[in-house]
Amino acid sequence: MNYISYFKIKGTLKNDSKYPALSLIAFILKIIAIIYLAVGLIGTLIMSFVWADEAGKMAEMFGAGRFNFGSALSSFFFSLFGGIIVTILVFLLIWAYAELISVLMDIESNTSQK
Repeated sequence: MNYISYFKIKGTLKNDSKYPALSLIAFILKIIAIIYLAVGLIGTLIMSFVWADEAGKMAEMFGAGRFNFGSALSSFFFSLFGGIIVTILVFLLIWAYAELISVLMDIESNTSQK
């Protein structure tokens, strides 16, 4: 399956639209959403490792006496799953806003036809 055609990026930028600026904004929002998804997932993975290391060091500093792998592992998974959920939600919100613009332009073009 081709993801570009699945997300309909090519159909977003309509040259025959009555509102070319809105069409361009919807296209740019979809590009921003894809970039945010990629950067957000990579950043979440990197920051999960950083937070896991810090959680293990903090457990060592405050009483465990050594690096605590349990604390590091739980911190890693909580930050990983939380970051993935937030990244996907923000991606969907940006994408939905771009789709809303497209839907409103389609409604306008259908109601203006006689």
